[in-house]
Amino acid sequence: MSWPGERQRHAMSARGVTSSTYQYNAHGKRVLKIGLPSYTKEEVKHLSEIAQGKEWIAELSMLNGHIIIDDVQISDKLDYSELRWNIGDDVRDVGYIHYHPPGIIPEFSSEDFVLAFQIHKLRKNCKDYPYTIMGLVYPSKTGFKMRLYGVKPSDSRMKQLEGVHSVESSFNNVLEDMIHNGELIKMKEVSI
Repeated sequence: MSWPGERQRHAMSARGVTSSTYQYNAHGKRVLKIGLPSYTKEEVKHLSEIAQGKEWIAELSMLNGHIIIDDVQISDKLDYSELRWNIGDDVRDVGYIHYHPPGIIPEFSSEDFVLAFQIHKLRKNCKDYPYTIMGLVYPSKTGFKMRLYGVKPSDSRMKQLEGVHSVESSFNNVLEDMIHNGELIKMKEVSI
């Protein structure tokens, strides 16, 4: 079997390590392909069980070419996180993912976008990974759904959404403008 350009996956496979990934592809002109490890579904279920109906948030870190869920924080407060960036996070982190339990609208909020914009400004690896990933997990009838966006905001975008307390359907015109300007990529929503 040929593994062009994927020597690490080939080496892992030769040792019997499964290296399949969930692939998330974007729509439209710009392409952003994100591969999460095959155990992501089990990890999301486990995190949601541990959270016991509360929100959780975690960093998405890039290690050896793979994105992993890292540094999980569970919150008792709505729209609150103690997620902080420590030494090294600015080098390896590529975004964040969070969970909305039942009763919270399954949409990104303006605060979620501001957080992604702040993370984007802090990241030192934007040259290698130009889009900052923001992820949302929420329950569905058959398990969970995951929505991922990639953001590369202009300098003025944060000012536009700071202080706005709303969900994404309320500022859809801003998001459409971001898509048009290459600042936002929406990926296919998937069931996990």
